[in-house]
Amino acid sequence: MSKPLRFDVSGLCLHAGGTSAGRVLFDGLSFSVAQHERWVVLGPNGAGKSSLLAAMAGVFARTRGELMLQDRPLSDWSPRSLADWRAWCPQFWADPFPASVAETARIAMHRGAWWTVQSDDDGDVQRVLDELDLATLAHADVRQLSGGERQRVALTTALLQGAPLLLLDEPASHLDLAHQQLLLGVLARHAANRGAVVASLHDINLAWDLASHAVLLDGRGSAIAGTRDAVMTPPQLSRVFGVAVDRVEVCGQTRFWVGPLRKAASSS
Repeated sequence: MSKPLRFDVSGLCLHAGGTSAGRVLFDGLSFSVAQHERWVVLGPNGAGKSSLLAAMAGVFARTRGELMLQDRPLSDWSPRSLADWRAWCPQFWADPFPASVAETARIAMHRGAWWTVQSDDDGDVQRVLDELDLATLAHADVRQLSGGERQRVALTTALLQGAPLLLLDEPASHLDLAHQQLLLGVLARHAANRGAVVASLHDINLAWDLASHAVLLDGRGSAIAGTRDAVMTPPQLSRVFGVAVDRVEVCGQTRFWVGPLRKAASSS
């Protein structure tokens, strides 16, 4: 993997449910994810954030457009080869069988032979558990975890997969304030040292803190993508979310102030 990461989305159109019978989520979306970039996907409920991430992961059908990983169509990649390049962490998961946090994390380290444990596996698992504040829960049953703890286990498995591109659907959901900040640090380090991140988020302040780039879906079939500063403007956020959004500087940091609900048409 000496070649820098690149993922291209060109003229993408997605329909709800992955078939043309569903409503149009968005049409004509184009952007490119490059090495070290941190992309956030924003938009109201049902706008297509999860569908976009699933399409980029290769598990959601597109109506039109091209998805290219390393200058090759995504459909040309075998599942195993694709797993070497991208890790997808969906919004929901199921734990039908008992397993410890450490066992669940270790499964993500795909190898040539199933269940073959290599000498450095335990060290890698311990390192990521430490990074995500899960070391004390290493032997806990994943079925007994809180929502925030289980969310961090999901991120642990994504990191241990070893892929440079992380596709994360609402990774901050269920996290308390301290662990939200921990998440930002983990994702920033991954982008700086390993590859790139594309994550859907609902909190626009968290999104601003993480992002170098953003995709904004309006829930009515349109989408824009670009640098964080170009996309996450108060007029565009107000229009998409139907609330008054202002951007202010507080103690040297950019913060967004969200006001009362209002009609989207009045926010321009």
